[in-house]
Amino acid sequence: MRKLFLFYLFLFSLFILSCNNNALKPDDYSKESINKKYPYWQVSVSRFQISQNEKTYTTITVEEKRYILRGMALLRIVVNSEEFSGAVRSKKDELISGVSDSYNGKTLNVGDKYDPDRVTEIIRTVKYDFIYEKTSANQAGGVGTVGNSRYLRYGIQPEDQIFIGDWVGFVNANWLLWSYNNIGNFAPLMFHEHMHNIGFGHPGAYVLDDIVRQLGYRILSGDLKDKYARQLDELTAYYYTEYKDLLLEDTIFDPSLK
Repeated sequence: MRKLFLFYLFLFSLFILSCNNNALKPDDYSKESINKKYPYWQVSVSRFQISQNEKTYTTITVEEKRYILRGMALLRIVVNSEEFSGAVRSKKDELISGVSDSYNGKTLNVGDKYDPDRVTEIIRTVKYDFIYEKTSANQAGGVGTVGNSRYLRYGIQPEDQIFIGDWVGFVNANWLLWSYNNIGNFAPLMFHEHMHNIGFGHPGAYVLDDIVRQLGYRILSGDLKDKYARQLDELTAYYYTEYKDLLLEDTIFDPSLK
């Protein structure tokens, strides 16, 4: 019964989005057409899970999952926007490496300055589905597996051999309530952890998530709202459709059943 209710809720949400988008057709949500229209940052969720180390009964609700997918849509609009590369370039003096890495005679050291155009390129070319976990590992926010420096290795090492951290975790709380249902703040946190996944440390990850935060707010409620509102609704509808199997039921962890 609960699955049936959630399925009808899912269909209703698509109906609302269609009304807001001049009746977008299902064909508009195909992965091929979306990837052609929004070629950059082809990123989403492979699965939701709860840390096996949690001590209490824990859930990731369908509503929380939809919240993450909304954040994914916003991030993709930001990275695909005309304004993104210029925003990264404007922060060139603050884009400083917090990690060291080396590959095939090339080195990156802590304190090295990043080339902003290369930063834009290596972010835009990411194609990956990440695991999203609810965990008590960091009750202040999020954590993420740190990958190899994509900045250093992209274009030198075969891309399928560049290690990307496949996991991000967020606070063991209701993610909407914890973030005051403010996707404009939560999406940059998601992005911050994904920057760790592709090998950025601090302070670079903070600079980049601040760029995303500022552009995101402009798209949600500022001077870029009219320019990108339809695209944001379209991408949100796509994520709800493409990942509908993740939205059929809550993810539950009961430690007493371990």
